[in-house]
Amino acid sequence: MKRRVPRELSQHSIYLPAMNPKETVRQGYDGLSFLYRKDDAQPMQYQEWIARLLKVLPPPPLAAKILDIGCGCGVPISRDLVQKGHGVTGVDISKVQIERAKNLVPKGWFFQADIASDEQLADAIPSSDYFDAIVALYVLFHVPLNEQEMLMKRMASWMKEGGHCIMTVGIQPWTGEERGWLGSGEDTNMWWSQSGVEQYRKWATEAGFEIVEDEHAIDLVGGSDGHQFLMLRKRGSGATV
Repeated sequence: MKRRVPRELSQHSIYLPAMNPKETVRQGYDGLSFLYRKDDAQPMQYQEWIARLLKVLPPPPLAAKILDIGCGCGVPISRDLVQKGHGVTGVDISKVQIERAKNLVPKGWFFQADIASDEQLADAIPSSDYFDAIVALYVLFHVPLNEQEMLMKRMASWMKEGGHCIMTVGIQPWTGEERGWLGSGEDTNMWWSQSGVEQYRKWATEAGFEIVEDEHAIDLVGGSDGHQFLMLRKRGSGATV
């Protein structure tokens, strides 16, 4: 999932948020799923990130348990990790995205749910489950800003000690909505909200992660100055910040 920030906006420019941002995101990806990602897509930047994650996962024939948050249609993250022999659970708010993921990655487990809702996640993430890795690429800024810190804490609670998380986050604070995103038509909107990168670094460390990698990531669809890629490692219970 991804957002477009108009270049003319200053660091503190704010658009009025959607009345129901989660519903806007759900309907938006239902409407533009195929515009956003083709069935056989192979974004180069994703391939680099997958390769980095594979280096810290158990080698074959061992299989890691991985949670793909905002999995979209399952391409390329869930697809490529399943092809490497790992077990992947994907969660996305869009019904269309999840239906595509089930077809495109039949060996994965996919659930339509609000990733910030414990009630909706009960089937996807049983309380006894712990993941070796979590992927959260271009998704956090589709969650209301006041829920993002708690979501990062939940993500840490779903992981095994020493597990890794890769995510993209915003660089500058911004909240906004765009009509007809990616040429989808005036009846399709998309919504985003993000804090600044320093805030995400703070939330990550307070949630129990150490930052392993921290670098700029280009905007794959254009329209903004990019995002920040973070690789995080969950600290052990005796570790200190």
